[in-house]
Amino acid sequence: MEWGSESAAVRRHRVGVERREGAAAAPPPEREARAQEPLVDGCSGGGRTRKRSPGGSGGASRGAGTGLSEVRAALGLALYLIALRTLVQLSLQQLVLRGAAGHRGEFDALQARDYLEHITSIGPRTTGSPENEILTVHYLLEQIKLIEVQSNSLHKISVDVQRPTGSFSIDFLGGFTSYYDNITNVVVKLEPRDGAQHAVLANCHFDSVANSPGASDDAVSCSVMLEVLRVLSTSSEALHHAVIFLFNGAEENVLQASHGFITQHPWASLIRAFINLEAAGVGGKELVFQTGPENPWLVQAYVSAAKHPFASVVAQEVFQSGIIPSDTDFRIYRDFGNIPGIDLAFIENGYIYHTKYDTADRILTDSIQRAGDNILAVLKHLATSDMLAAASKYRHGNMVFFDVLGLFVIAYPSRIGSIINYMVVMGVVLYLGKKFLQPKHKTGNYKKDFLCGLGITLISWFTSLVTVLIIAVFISLIGQSLSWYNHFYVSVCLYGTATVAKIILIHTLAKRFYYMHMTRTFHDLEGNAVKRDSGIWINGFDYTGISHITPHIPEINDSIRAHCEENAPLCGFPWYLPVHFLIRKNWYLPAPEVSPRNPPHFRLISKEQTPWDSIKLTFEATGPSHMSFYVRAHKGSTLSQWSLGNGTPVTSKGGDYFVFYSHGLQASAWQFWIEVQVSEEHPEGMVTVAIAAHYLSGEDKRSPQLDALKEKFPDWTFPSAWVCTYDLFVF
Repeated sequence: MEWGSESAAVRRHRVGVERREGAAAAPPPEREARAQEPLVDGCSGGGRTRKRSPGGSGGASRGAGTGLSEVRAALGLALYLIALRTLVQLSLQQLVLRGAAGHRGEFDALQARDYLEHITSIGPRTTGSPENEILTVHYLLEQIKLIEVQSNSLHKISVDVQRPTGSFSIDFLGGFTSYYDNITNVVVKLEPRDGAQHAVLANCHFDSVANSPGASDDAVSCSVMLEVLRVLSTSSEALHHAVIFLFNGAEENVLQASHGFITQHPWASLIRAFINLEAAGVGGKELVFQTGPENPWLVQAYVSAAKHPFASVVAQEVFQSGIIPSDTDFRIYRDFGNIPGIDLAFIENGYIYHTKYDTADRILTDSIQRAGDNILAVLKHLATSDMLAAASKYRHGNMVFFDVLGLFVIAYPSRIGSIINYMVVMGVVLYLGKKFLQPKHKTGNYKKDFLCGLGITLISWFTSLVTVLIIAVFISLIGQSLSWYNHFYVSVCLYGTATVAKIILIHTLAKRFYYMHMTRTFHDLEGNAVKRDSGIWINGFDYTGISHITPHIPEINDSIRAHCEENAPLCGFPWYLPVHFLIRKNWYLPAPEVSPRNPPHFRLISKEQTPWDSIKLTFEATGPSHMSFYVRAHKGSTLSQWSLGNGTPVTSKGGDYFVFYSHGLQASAWQFWIEVQVSEEHPEGMVTVAIAAHYLSGEDKRSPQLDALKEKFPDWTFPSAWVCTYDLFVF
């Protein structure tokens, strides 16, 4: 080797030079000590040390590098925010659609707006009212006739006015039973001249809740459907399948009209898929928030055909979880028709939903154009699709779908989503496992740092949650609950500027109060009236109840809290729907008796023993278009069956039975029976029943006391009021 052949003299000379050079290069002791000072990591304590760079130039370089990193981070954040803002702005600008509308074969939002303004000019349209059953129906038939005259000879239009009667039970709002009589559906079938064996359904409802013009919910959808009907009927393109347009007149009566159509109308058997048009807000972009069940081809059809698709599977999961106490006709077509579909709704400005502010002028023409373009394209796609006729072949599987900042929609089978999730989890586990299993001299204190970072993250989440709860409890204890609804500075301090403007606007307009001027009469087992009272029963639909109303209306305060009648079903109150478990507080302000011109009548027609040892009670009731019937079985008695729904009594939350009744015009007396199985006799009878009559339209809905109280409510509230009566009987 070369090193071994080196002479001793040369070796001594070389070693001496190396020693001199090493001595010259060695740092002073104090400098070396400083260089060896430990740098303590904030998470891992004193377990890690790093040598400092010798010399001052290294520190300067390090400082410059740190400053440069901060500048880069700030620049990156700024670019990210600019990009995000640009994408959001681009998404919002999709409402401003390019190109002139109204060309032949295109959806015309101005024409649809004209339909909308005519419908809403009629006023609130509750089921059973002349506004709903006569004026709106007449206007729809008039416009459909004009469209039929203009239609292309390739197409055939058939029109039917259906007046169904029926009953069903539903597990919505804790479970109850619904009965309807002589309600109204306007049905239009557009099909090829030679007819069709299959159809796609488009559904809207023209009725509204009481005291609201119902522009977004759901007159705008019916206006869009009228315009889509006009465009399709004048098209020179032949359809392969029929398109059925259902304008239903009793959706706000908990989905009654759609049930009457899908279970009784002869055209229902043709339907292979449906699109339901709804609203939970006013304007904006219509969101696909429910699809299926299964039938992934429908989602794919929407994504590929809609001009401006906007959808979210997260919305579907939230809505179908039951967290939101609301439902649509989608449920009826799915559960009673076994038909797959797509559920769309306007969701912008939800605070206007079901209030007097739901007017046509609040809906942008661009929103109507956007919705019309989408519905027209999807219906045309389905009406010419081969998949519609063989929908059962493509029914299996679910889809994951979501939009990217409102620009486009990504959709893929849910099994692919599961695979992606599993792969991500496996990747994380493998990466962490590899890091944890490596020798410590290679990974340093990675494990300790990871656990420390994870702990800090969890503690941060927990601390944030606890802080928010503490603030909420504190402002509740000092009597300022939800004060940030009305005070800008409180909103800023508590929740930041990002949510300020809209939250304040929302809840200065959105405080809903429902109150009824009612007279209650309680009868004993012999039929004698043992108690009678009258007053205004008040319900507040937000957490604060009436705390923000008392300063404006001093007579409404906690001293008039309503008390539960323990022996009466649903506490002896005339609940319009079974929401007693959602509203824990209500108030009862004494007032004179009400005397509607069309008072309700309720009587027992017969009481008979059945061969199977039960007691059959048959009743008859007449009254206004909306009534609620309540039943409570006494100890030792059970309801075994009745003539409502599918024959099996359905209890509401709390164990009582609730029946929602409505009728259209010229309905006959409502006759029904219940069977009670008695295991042991009781002196107080077998059952307690009660009936509440709700006057939601006409002169009977008003009273001087209601009008006077309404004038006292602040402008930022929406008080909805009507007259009702309540009669309780024991049998």
